[in-house]
Amino acid sequence: MTDAPVLPWRYRHSGLLVASQIKLDAWEAFRTGDEGEPDVAIVLSDKPCPDCPTDGGTATDADGVRFAIEGVGGWQVHGGRRILLHPSLSADPRELQLFTLGSAWGLLGYQRGQAMWHGSAVELDRRRVLFCGEAGEGKSTMAAALVAAGARLVADDLSRVSSAEDGAELYPSSSRIKLWREAVEHFGWDDRIIERDWMREDKFHCSVPAHCAGEGPENLDAILILATSSTLAVERLTGGAALAAVLAGTIYRPEALEAMGLWGQQGALAAKIVAQVPVWQLTRPRDLAALDESVNAVSELLDTLG
Repeated sequence: MTDAPVLPWRYRHSGLLVASQIKLDAWEAFRTGDEGEPDVAIVLSDKPCPDCPTDGGTATDADGVRFAIEGVGGWQVHGGRRILLHPSLSADPRELQLFTLGSAWGLLGYQRGQAMWHGSAVELDRRRVLFCGEAGEGKSTMAAALVAAGARLVADDLSRVSSAEDGAELYPSSSRIKLWREAVEHFGWDDRIIERDWMREDKFHCSVPAHCAGEGPENLDAILILATSSTLAVERLTGGAALAAVLAGTIYRPEALEAMGLWGQQGALAAKIVAQVPVWQLTRPRDLAALDESVNAVSELLDTLG
């Protein structure tokens, strides 16, 4: 009988107590001294990932879900309670963290029946707004512009959203934000660069002036779907159009969700949330010089919520 692994790093994230065998730098603001049985364990293995797909896909069976990243390692996610890492010999610790807190964490949330949404969010005047949309629509840049104007960062990339009796709630998920070089320069945040993004040479992880990391969930007051246009416009979406736009703009790793057979579950969760939170489409020029106009539009919209 082998000894249980020592899990020295503890974090309180997305309403869960997480014990990890590896340090998670991106979650430093979520560190906790809480003891007791963790909700989730992140554990290292010195064995290869069994039957992990080699094409970048996701495999599922009775034991859970698994995937592999060439040159980095494999991950097995079990029952919404355990992430088992199988590092490659040449794996960089940053790479292991990236996929553990991205793909593996998202899949674990799906196993737990949680809505795990891809987007960026801020809190302005105690109202939380989530920006979502297709890849490349500038979700992080829009959030950073609001933070630069006095908001607090709530989320960047992947977050848990839940439906409660008195409205939908958004859990803080990040104390840093990922920005392209031109956005870093636009905000004058060169001194806030923590590290270069592992996957993209001209993108950087940056600290922010203010964030909500370490706090509990609060009401999600608005969802804004971002789109590009030559002019600024804000349009309210309702019913099926709102649900379709939110699903298209937030679902994380849809191919994995398909493999897990959980599209119906996530669609039902999204429908509950959209019924509780107003949805708008914000179309605007992508020119950084036009960001102030977009920030003003978002601020005015939040003011109308009372």
